[in-house]
Amino acid sequence: MFAHWIALDPGSNSLRLYDYFNDREVCLKTCIAYDKQKMIALAEQALAYVYQNKKDIKVRYPIKQGDILNDVTPLIRQALKELKVSQNVFKPCFLVCLNEDVSDEQKLKWQQQLAACKVRKVEFITPMEVLQTEQACFIIHAGHSYTEMGIYAHGHEFAHKIIYFGGMGMDEKIKMTIAQKQNCLISNEDASALKEAVSQAFKMNKNPMLQCMAMDRYGKLVNIQIRASDLWPAMEEQILQIVLWAKHCYMNMGSEMKQRLMNNGIMLSGGLANCFGLKEALKHEFDCPIICTTKPECDIIEQMKGLK
Repeated sequence: MFAHWIALDPGSNSLRLYDYFNDREVCLKTCIAYDKQKMIALAEQALAYVYQNKKDIKVRYPIKQGDILNDVTPLIRQALKELKVSQNVFKPCFLVCLNEDVSDEQKLKWQQQLAACKVRKVEFITPMEVLQTEQACFIIHAGHSYTEMGIYAHGHEFAHKIIYFGGMGMDEKIKMTIAQKQNCLISNEDASALKEAVSQAFKMNKNPMLQCMAMDRYGKLVNIQIRASDLWPAMEEQILQIVLWAKHCYMNMGSEMKQRLMNNGIMLSGGLANCFGLKEALKHEFDCPIICTTKPECDIIEQMKGLK
C-alpha cells in the first residue's frame, strides 16, 4: 500500500519537515501567539507580538526537549499546507525524531496531536540513530534545549548521555546578564540574536558594542547597548558543561576505541555547533578533527531524507 511519508525534526527553536514523495522541505519557528485562548499568529509572524505590552497576549513555545508543552497542531497544519500535502486521498505518515529521554506518555501526545492533523501513522527515531555511521564515531548533537552525545561502532552503543545544556540555556543566561547589568528585560529572540552577534564578532576577533530592544522596569521599550565580551561568560558556561560531559563519555572507553575515535574525529551537529567556542573548546580538549557541516542545525532532517 502506498504511504506518503513526512520526516519531522521538532526542535524547541525550529520545526523542520521533509516530504519524501514531493522532495519538499519547510522550516517554521516553534512559537505561537495567543490573545487569551485565541491563536492570533504562528511561527515567524508570532514574533511580532513579543513586545506587545498587553497582559492577554502571550507568545508560547510549545516544544521543549522533544516534549509537547502546548498544542502543536497549528504549526503542523501550517507546515503541511506549505508543503502542499493533499490529505484528501492519502493521509500522510510521519517519521518523528525524538531523543531517548522522551517518555511513552509524550510519544502518545505526539501521536494524538498528529492524528488530529489527519496523520494516519507515526514512527519514532532518535537523533543518534539518524546520525551514527558504521565506523567508530563520537557524535555530539548540540541543540537548542538539550545536547545529546554518544559513542558507536558497527551498530553498537558504547556510551550515551543527554544533558540539558544548549542554546536555550545560553539565551536564559544572556537574559539574566542583561537584567543584572542593564536592569531591563529582553525577549528570547533578542537573547538569541545577541548570542549570534557575539559568535560572529568573536569569529572575526572583534569585541563590538551590541544593541537590542529591551523593556525597562516601567514597561517602556528602550534601546540598550552592551559589550560582546560582557555576554561571553553566559555562553561559555554552557560550552564548558558540554565539553566536560563529552570528556566523561570518552574517558570510559578503552585505549583502542579512544584511538579509533580520535582518528575519525568528533561529529558535531545541531544549531549550537554554529556558536563560537564549542568547536574550538572540543578541538582544544580532544586534539582531533571536529567534523561539522555548513548548516549543522539541518543535519537531522538532511540525514532523515535517506531513511524512507
